[in-house]
Parts: sequence; structure tokens; C-alpha cells
Amino acid sequence: MLAEELLLLAYDLRGKCRIGPVELDCGVGGAMLSELTLAGRLRLDDTALAVTDTEPVGDPILDALLADVAGSPRSRTPQEWVTRLRATDHQQRLLARLADRGQVAVDRHRTLGVFVETRYPVRDIVGLWEAQQRVVAAVTTGAPADARTLALGALVAASGLGKAVFSTSGNWRTLRDRMREMTAGDPIADAVRRALAVEQRSVPA
Repeated sequence: MLAEELLLLAYDLRGKCRIGPVELDCGVGGAMLSELTLAGRLRLDDTALAVTDTEPVGDPILDALLADVAGSPRSRTPQEWVTRLRATDHQQRLLARLADRGQVAVDRHRTLGVFVETRYPVRDIVGLWEAQQRVVAAVTTGAPADARTLALGALVAASGLGKAVFSTSGNWRTLRDRMREMTAGDPIADAVRRALAVEQRSVPA
């Protein structure tokens, strides 16, 4: 799942997240919407996300989201859905699933003897490497990239993971910008960027 790959890219081998919690929340929400779009269950209808097929995709987390979109009393833009998903427990459920599979570990410890911090050290090095190399290859080799890779790359660029993913392959800003150009028509990645921009403007100076 795109959201699980994004989580593997977001956490390092020590379990520290490479982006802020808001960026991660928005990125994971966007990844879930992108997954349903790629599966032919969602489409952008004018400015709102619309359900094109209510047939479950076979993943309980995604199927619950699909039912939520289908049962929404009003139409919502992709940006509204990304923001709405920030208030859910989807990210924690996905991390728990990755932990059950042994793809991440769960490391809980106290900071200053008081504050409990949970980290998720990545254990699936192969999965992490493969996800990163697919995204990097899309902007460095000139070879055609599949839709899933481009969707993941768009989310990497939108959620602030560009430096973490591209820094070992050249000028990470140049590669991030190239990915943005390649995926300029991706409405979900654009929604993630817009949602983050709203959040940043709401933070007191």
C-alpha cells in the first residue's frame, strides 16, 4: 500500500520521523486517497472526490475509507478529505500493522524520565530500499515510471520527504522539483500541499 511505503520512507533506522507530525498525517491521508484512486474507486469530479465503484479493494483500512467517502452527506474536495483524515487513527493502525509484520519495530522510552516517546525503527530494509529506488529512478533515469511510483513520488515531494529520499542521489531540491513537474496533474498531491499550507498559516508566529 502507498501509505505503508510512505511510512517506511518517513522513519529512519533509529525510528525517528524525518518530517513533522502534520506533514506525516497529511501525507498518509493523501496516500490512502491515491491508493483508492489508482484502484479505480475514486475520481475527481469537478472539484470534489467522487466514488466510482463501491466494491471493496480487500484492505480493511482502505475499505473503511471508501465507505466513509461513499457515505459522506456532502461532496468534499481532496484537500478537505486530507484534512479530515488527520483526525483519524489510520496512521496508528497502519504502523501497528507494519509492526505485526516485522517491517518496523516499536520503541517506547521516556525522555527526561517523564515524557513517553514512541519511535518506529524500520526493519524492512528491502522494502524501504525498493520504495526509495523506484522514486529516485523515476527522476534520474529517464525511463517511464508506472502510475504507483509516480503517485508515491508526488506524495514524497508534497509531504516534505524530498530531502530524505533524494539527498543521496544528487541535488535533492532539483530532483524534488523534477518530481513535482512530472506529477503536476496529481490532484491528491496538490491537496496535501494545500492542506499543509493552511496548517502552516494557522501556526502562530
